[in-house]
Amino acid sequence: MSLGASKSLLNESNRELFARWEECRASWRDAKAADFDKEYLAPLPQAVATAVRIIEELDVVLAKIHADCD
Repeated sequence: MSLGASKSLLNESNRELFARWEECRASWRDAKAADFDKEYLAPLPQAVATAVRIIEELDVVLAKIHADCD
């Protein structure tokens, strides 16, 4: 799988997770749901953004390596 495809899959999976979480929250509204959201889901957007940025940086480095080897 290419880095571009990995980046797209990561973004799409993140969107899907949060869509499903919203569906779940319609019926799960207690303190444990709020704790789960705060502990596990709230940090994800920043983590995904960081991962995407790193994937993009790796793509640039790998393209340079590939060009240098040609």
